[in-house]
Amino acid sequence: MEAIILAGGLGTRLKDVSKQMPKSMALIQNRPFLEYQMDLLIAQGVDKFVLSIGYKSEQIQKHFKESYKNCSVQYAVEKELLGTGGAIKNAMRFTTTENVIVANGDSLVVTDLKKQLNFHIENKADVTLALKEMKDFERYGTVNLDANSRITNFIEKQPIKEGIINAGLYIFNVKTFIERKWPQKFSVERDYFEAYVKEVKMLGFLMNGYFLDIGIPADFQRAQTEIGSFFKIDKSWTLFLDRDGVINKKRDNDYVKNLDELEFLPGALEAISTLYKYFHKVFIVTNQQGIGKGLMSEEDLKIVHEKVISRIEENGGSIDEVYFAPDLAGPSNKLRKPNIGMAEKAKADFPTVEFHKSIMVGDSPSDMEFGKNAGMVNVFISQEGNKEYYSCKSLVEFEAIMKSVFGG
Repeated sequence: MEAIILAGGLGTRLKDVSKQMPKSMALIQNRPFLEYQMDLLIAQGVDKFVLSIGYKSEQIQKHFKESYKNCSVQYAVEKELLGTGGAIKNAMRFTTTENVIVANGDSLVVTDLKKQLNFHIENKADVTLALKEMKDFERYGTVNLDANSRITNFIEKQPIKEGIINAGLYIFNVKTFIERKWPQKFSVERDYFEAYVKEVKMLGFLMNGYFLDIGIPADFQRAQTEIGSFFKIDKSWTLFLDRDGVINKKRDNDYVKNLDELEFLPGALEAISTLYKYFHKVFIVTNQQGIGKGLMSEEDLKIVHEKVISRIEENGGSIDEVYFAPDLAGPSNKLRKPNIGMAEKAKADFPTVEFHKSIMVGDSPSDMEFGKNAGMVNVFISQEGNKEYYSCKSLVEFEAIMKSVFGG
């Protein structure tokens, strides 16, 4: 399998964070974005790359040289900007396969590439686009499909509640593309996809995997966690979950003292059932100062936690252990978050737990400080978001990201 990556972009909107690098070389936790992209393609079976480069091309050539992880790397250098279509045509000079994968150098797409390729070949398509269903967006145009997965038209960018977007990962039949009389400079999106949608066999392959475009600073910052941290995760990692505000509804200025006050958040139990499959261990770590204040007893808390665990198990998940800090806040209370006493107890009980391979999901600053103090990756549950930590609106949203990372 051969892949062309369009890595010649100027990265104008990222100039403050990419530090005069080509956009595809922008650093995600000290690794070029392009490495993550190539790693994913290699994992899917790609063994040869043609990098279409232009702006600061010498940086890319110096970094990758003639091979990357035993895969051949060749360079199609643009002396002047050719547009996406011109860049693809220029790079196809170096390909040897009948069908070639083409990827945008500023987006990461996790899909079943072999399945997409087989779908493309079996249907004798001229080009097959990976498509992604998304909600509440305005940065992307949308695509319409007929019942046979043929793309019927492209719709301009506009605010939309739900639609299908072009994810920027294509499979081209090389012969049918290059035999057209193209100008030297042209846009593949406008001058091929949109102009010839009624004429050529252009198919859409719906994918359920991860998609992130680093083209704007906000999403570049998201990439630091979603790609830089989440893509390191495998089944040796541990998940730490806060309870109130993550699994069940938080009671304002109060505590869940009995079963009547226990209200699970929508989708949280089902989310844990999925997350449990992905992580080595799953723990609940929760401050329960209500015991120290005399508002409830440890027996009351035990009854609540037995109910939490039983409901999680009913939904197909499991919790390896629940740790709680019952005492009042104070300098001597090392168990209570943001101190890491509960994490240390988990490590003592389960020696295979490694904090640098752990995620803390919580909804308060003390949860985030707990994770930070232990050296974990933090996920902040918040409706408003958070500039300091990666945030999700709910455990369900975090589960969806993990599902993409692990491939469903």
